[in-house]
Order: sequence, then structure tokens, then C-alpha cells
Amino acid sequence: MQDAHKNNMTIQMTDLSIYNQEFTIGSFDSDWHGNAKLTSICNYLQEIAGNHVDKIGQGINDLSQNNHAWVLSRMKIKIMRPAKWKETIRIETFPTGIKGLFGARDFRIYDRANKMIALASSYWLVVDLNSHRPIRPHGIVKQMPLGDYSEVFESELEKLTPLSKRAELIEEIKVHYSDIDINRHVNNVKYLKWLIDAFPSETLTKKTISELEINFLHELKLNEQIQIFQELDDDNHMNCKIASKTTGKENCRARIIFNTIN
Repeated sequence: MQDAHKNNMTIQMTDLSIYNQEFTIGSFDSDWHGNAKLTSICNYLQEIAGNHVDKIGQGINDLSQNNHAWVLSRMKIKIMRPAKWKETIRIETFPTGIKGLFGARDFRIYDRANKMIALASSYWLVVDLNSHRPIRPHGIVKQMPLGDYSEVFESELEKLTPLSKRAELIEEIKVHYSDIDINRHVNNVKYLKWLIDAFPSETLTKKTISELEINFLHELKLNEQIQIFQELDDDNHMNCKIASKTTGKENCRARIIFNTIN
């Protein structure tokens, strides 16, 4: 094993059904409490998922040969405790098969003492780049090496309930160049950043996110104008959505649960 303090260190493994990678939390990935930002954790999840499918021959370059691409559609994250600045964490990821039109992938996050500190699950569509429509993923997912690993959540990821017409408009934002990724649309972590930044500073400084569930519905592109809405549900959880003022489409919806910082 390489030096454990080296950022983004990959643990070499011969079992391709599971993949591990270590990340060290830098200052740029930390909030003012010294906790890893949830957006940074999501960036790590994207990176390790991409590295794993590259390893098994089903990455971006592999799928693009048939004009196909992976697109993240649903994700759920549960944080037991935030990772800290300068802490090295290990993330393991593994595919969990087919869920309807989705290929599913789970994650577990561990600290240096091998104690689990977070869980995540994700559902991915395989999209035809010509038609921009999803295709059945079975031909691709069935080639993935599946191990005997328990799914991290008991329930499958469902489509979140739409917000009501009473939802409050919180903020309007224009999509900028730096929001666009290699696929030439807004990177999914940007949606999360916008949703979190729309909360009052008092909420963000006194509380930490313990659980997030998000659905990505329609892509956003450069120069679109977006609107962010919020609404408390009956369980006092914050439901949010991003909608394009330019196209009139709803782009994502999310449910966020906070815990008070002790």
C-alpha cells in the first residue's frame, strides 16, 4: 500500500466487484467547522464510481463508443459523522444490479479506524447521446461483476414527491461556464451546492446535514436562469427543487435533513 497520506490514493485490488479509494480532506474541501463539505463527499463518490467503471471496462470512453453515457438520476446519502479536515477516509463502492431502468451502485465510507461514518446509494441511467433518451441498461449492467454485498439501505430509492404550489421561491441564479462539466451540462454536484447555499447562514452555521436524497430530472445548460424553491414537509424536513426559468422544466428535487451541531 502506498503512503496513506497521499491524496486520492487507490488501493489495488484484484476483485473487480468492489473498488476502494482513499481521500484526504483538504482545506478547500472543508467548511468553517472543519467538516468535509457534503459537496466534496459527492465529488469523491463521483470520482470513485467513474474509476471503478473504467477499471471494469464500462467507463465514459467505453460507453461513448456506442454513443452511450452514464447519467446520475437518484442519490441518497446518510452521514453518521462528518469527516474532518486533514482526515483520510476510505470509500468503497460496488454495483448492486438493476432497478427498473437504472443501474444501481452503493458506497460505504470509513475512517482510519475502519469505522463506518457514511452510506450512499445511487441510481444511474444509460442514455443514448443522439436521442438524449434512456435505454435499457441490462446489456451493460449484466456484464458488471457482482459480489455478495448487502445494499446499504433497506428501501429502494423512489421518486421524490413534487413540492406544492405554496413552496417559497428563495433565489434565482444564472448558470455560468464553471458550472459545466465534460458532458457540457451542469455537473450534478452544482445542483447540491446551489440547494445548500440557498439556506440561511444561521441554518448552515448551527446545523449539519445528516441525510440527503436527491432526484435529477432534466439537465441544465450554460446561461439558463434557474429558480430555487423550499418547503417544509410534515416531518419538518426541507424539500427543495431547482427549476429552469428559461425552459420551464423542473431540473431536480431534494429532501434535506439537518442535525444541530453540538
